[in-house]
Amino acid sequence: MASTVNYDEEKGSCILFLSNFKDVYSGDSRRPKYVEMLQEISNRKRRTLDIALDDVETFFENTEHGVIEFCSRIEQNTLRYISLFAQSADGLVPAPNIDDIEADVFDVLADHGPSNKASQVPPSLTRRFDVYLKPRTKADHSKLRSICATNIGKLVTLRGVVTHITDVKPLVTVVAYTDQESGHEVYQEVNGRTFMPIEGTEGYTKSKNPPVMETRGSKFTKFQECRIQELADEVPEGATPRTISVHLRGEICRSVKPGEDVILTGVFLPEPITGFAAMRAGLLTSTFLLAMDIQHTKLSYAQHKLTAADTEELARMGEEGNVYDRLAQSIAPEIFGHEDVKKAMMLLMVGGTTKHLSDGMKLRGDIHVCLMGDPGVAKSQLLKAVSRIAPRAVYTTGKGSSGVGLTAAVMRNKTTKELVLEGGALVLADKGICCIDEFDKMEESDRTAIHEVMEQQTVSIAKAGITTTLNTRTTLLTAANPAWGRYDKRRTPTENIALPAALLSRFDLLWLILDESNPENDKRLAEHILHVHRYGVAPTREGPAALSPEKLRTYIAMAKSYEPCITPDLTDYITAVYSEMRQLEKGQMETSSTYTTPRTLLSILRLAQSIAKMRFDSVVIQSDIDEALRLMKMSKSSLTSDSETKKAEDSISVCYRLIRDEARKHSLSDASGTVTYDRIVEITAKYGISREDILGCIQEYADIAVWTLEKDQNGNPNVICPNEDL
Repeated sequence: MASTVNYDEEKGSCILFLSNFKDVYSGDSRRPKYVEMLQEISNRKRRTLDIALDDVETFFENTEHGVIEFCSRIEQNTLRYISLFAQSADGLVPAPNIDDIEADVFDVLADHGPSNKASQVPPSLTRRFDVYLKPRTKADHSKLRSICATNIGKLVTLRGVVTHITDVKPLVTVVAYTDQESGHEVYQEVNGRTFMPIEGTEGYTKSKNPPVMETRGSKFTKFQECRIQELADEVPEGATPRTISVHLRGEICRSVKPGEDVILTGVFLPEPITGFAAMRAGLLTSTFLLAMDIQHTKLSYAQHKLTAADTEELARMGEEGNVYDRLAQSIAPEIFGHEDVKKAMMLLMVGGTTKHLSDGMKLRGDIHVCLMGDPGVAKSQLLKAVSRIAPRAVYTTGKGSSGVGLTAAVMRNKTTKELVLEGGALVLADKGICCIDEFDKMEESDRTAIHEVMEQQTVSIAKAGITTTLNTRTTLLTAANPAWGRYDKRRTPTENIALPAALLSRFDLLWLILDESNPENDKRLAEHILHVHRYGVAPTREGPAALSPEKLRTYIAMAKSYEPCITPDLTDYITAVYSEMRQLEKGQMETSSTYTTPRTLLSILRLAQSIAKMRFDSVVIQSDIDEALRLMKMSKSSLTSDSETKKAEDSISVCYRLIRDEARKHSLSDASGTVTYDRIVEITAKYGISREDILGCIQEYADIAVWTLEKDQNGNPNVICPNEDL
């Protein structure tokens, strides 16, 4: 049989804990931790009394205090002990120890002496702090589906996704009345969402002049309601995700946003259904969670604070070199290949610099990328990998998303019955990434809702008497299949892509990933997949190891703190490149599948700024522009057929590959792999490579220090490749 709890003794234990607990891990343990908190509350610098249950457990583990299982009793009857802690803290709040404090309404009410017993000021009216409990670190997380009647009144911790949140509204906690017959003040404490006015109580039912409610003397607290949905991996087979209502009261309001993944600790409580809804509900009772503590599983880049260890780790990465490639390889290392695509994913997460002009115009800095290719080339896995790395990301599919689901819908608030806007996927991903899979399966009418989002980064709504504009500062990452499932080389790229030009021009990069047969590449891909299936991790690669998602977020947070600018000496170079791209397109108008617009120029600038951010630099240099142009060229070349590009590219690339293969053979017997010019002409003869292309290839890779050159007797260049590079 359970023993009866003496709450007077429990209150004494609360006073003992608040007065004497000292944090041994803090640098200064001369004064008790919670006495310092109460002093800050008295000095008007703090509004919450956060009691950590780890501190309670540590304090009462000492047998000299003589209190056993005090922490467990708090978790079993949480609201009662919150009231005991609040009452105990009321008597322990010291006087302010600073001078420049202005008297507020709490001081006026505290100094207002009651004229009779009926007008006694309740303690909660003059209390200027809220008590919150922090869960024990070793406490187990409950699944949302497992919370049931046995948890009523107990402290529970669960993890879920915030799907909806209301505006902050005032909630009355103490109602003040003026007694018209005696002139005294009368106070009534309110503990729930509804209450019976004091004029309906037994003492005033027969009064001719009932008390008048006074708003200025009443106390209101901030109130917000949100809904938490269980995680997808916790939903059993054949079931739909469940949600639970969460009430936020006091200073904990505005601590969550829709779309965030949070660990929530609160008190599970019942809420009787009142009003007209009770007629339909009958004996049913709804439940909710009164929030005590909220922890974000992934901090946003703005909230991320670099520690000394993080700074040291970033400096060490810079010393190791080749950071750009290492960061790209750290995105989904289980996926084979796609090096340039992963670099584009990295630039997408870093983003460019948003420009706000003096006349109100805004130039977006977000980089939009579209992946289009054959089935089975890991497009969806790349989208999932990016959504896991990004702190704020929403993943959805094209067929399961409507235009309203992507932008915003008009809903009726269950509490206030007023029409409110419910944000869609693009609004939830504000200042984040929205990943849309199966982009080609969307209805055309739904896809048009994305046009404004991609360029203006807003959603204009005019529905049900609500006319407004919502911010959607969202980076868009989409994946799509060609029109006939697989890419058909017999048709033009425009026929294969089957997306409107107005939408394609808004993407900064458009990658076409083809599943082409290559014996050597297929063998390496099969070995990679078998290794992942056997060991559960990607094969180890040469060089530094891949970074974890946490370190990637740290690096991106540091990179986002920079705002690179284009120097004046680069303007002529960029202008010349853009003009050349336009002229080249004009000459290939009949065979070109893409077209260059001013948006292309802005895309180059955004990509270059993102590359400069990854170097932790505030100035864009020419190599950043060149890398951006290379990615743009790769994205454009992937859209063209082989017949358009092989003549321009294959001669150089084939010549380079043949020289490297020949140098590897010579390196077995020579200190360095030396390939003579005559041998190069001999091995490239059957490929029909001209002398100009051979000399161009040799000089191009010599300029970037891939190999060195040595003249022979006839003045022709011999290629020398160091062994360590082979």
